[in-house]
Amino acid sequence: MNLAILIDAENVLPASAGLIFNHAASLGTVVHKEIYGAATALSAWVAPVLKYAIHPNLTIKAAKGKNSSDIALVIGAMDVLQAGDVDAVIIASSDSDFSALSIRLRNAGVDVIGMGTDKANELWRTACTSFVVLQPQKPQAQKPQPAPKPQPAPKAQPVQSAPAKAEPAPAPRTSRTAKAASRSHEERAEILKEFIMKQLSSRGGRIQTGVLFPLLNRLPEYQADKKGSGKKPLNYLTSTFGNVFQIEDGPDGNSWVSLPTAAPLEGEAEAPAVETEVPAMEEEPAPAMEEINEIEETPAAEAEPVAEEAPAAEEAPQPEAEEPPADPMALLMEAGLTEEVAAQIVTIFTESDNQRSAYNRLRTTFGNNTGREYYQLVKEIAARQ
Repeated sequence: MNLAILIDAENVLPASAGLIFNHAASLGTVVHKEIYGAATALSAWVAPVLKYAIHPNLTIKAAKGKNSSDIALVIGAMDVLQAGDVDAVIIASSDSDFSALSIRLRNAGVDVIGMGTDKANELWRTACTSFVVLQPQKPQAQKPQPAPKPQPAPKAQPVQSAPAKAEPAPAPRTSRTAKAASRSHEERAEILKEFIMKQLSSRGGRIQTGVLFPLLNRLPEYQADKKGSGKKPLNYLTSTFGNVFQIEDGPDGNSWVSLPTAAPLEGEAEAPAVETEVPAMEEEPAPAMEEINEIEETPAAEAEPVAEEAPAAEEAPQPEAEEPPADPMALLMEAGLTEEVAAQIVTIFTESDNQRSAYNRLRTTFGNNTGREYYQLVKEIAARQ
């Protein structure tokens, strides 16, 4: 287990340094050691700082009553959380103002071990994953006890053996982070894939990486797998799930994660609405944009039979002047679309193999509802022509 130690020098005495670091050594490896306080408080910690190689953070109080050191410690804790290389944080302080910080760290999957005096209130104790008492306030009250030294003391030895057997009890406490680390890469990847699928289903099939990554950061499986791979979040996501999800840059410069357009979204709320419109495409197999392109290629003389003026042409077959073909972009712009949007729609239909492919690409590019509206607009324009 990797740990970070954050010490409030204005709230904990230097004599407690040994207890803090010995307890940390029994839990795992300390990768961050920070102490925060004003000059007067840090000067008392010079010996422990040198002995344990603690990084000092000097704070300046602009006025009396300001808690500059507490704020600096909170910022340091957020930096540790952002680094993502610790499983637990030891906060050495009896100040209950750190309760909210502890809850935030635990919500992110990081255990918090509070260490302070026995005067620390219940709010601070319960906000931590566990709490260790430093320097009990009544150590001298135990010294008068040696006065009764009768020989019944040997009888108390069997009583001491019972607690010794009870000590292994904390061993079964395995944190969620430890469980995640014990799993294989394939097991962790399967858990992460199900989590991403749920996020996609609840957001209409697409999610920004800027929204997805903070959610993944709360999962110990993601932390363990990302740390093992040594890759940045986007590279890790691409290499692990490149064959499951589609990862692409959106027109706004943000990266998006979605299911491949050819695959139906699991649990998509709007799926029934799509099915009611897709059969219409299957009954009319000719792609809508191909119909518009046919308008470009078909001379006006061939369109005349629709207006039932063919009989007149049979009586006096005269070559008629051809009208210029209809421009698909012009038709779309006349319908109220901008030139940029019209160009995108024409490109999508031109590059798509069939209506189904064009329909899915419109939804991916413009969103479910807007893409469906553009598709219907293309069909209506093609029908009018």
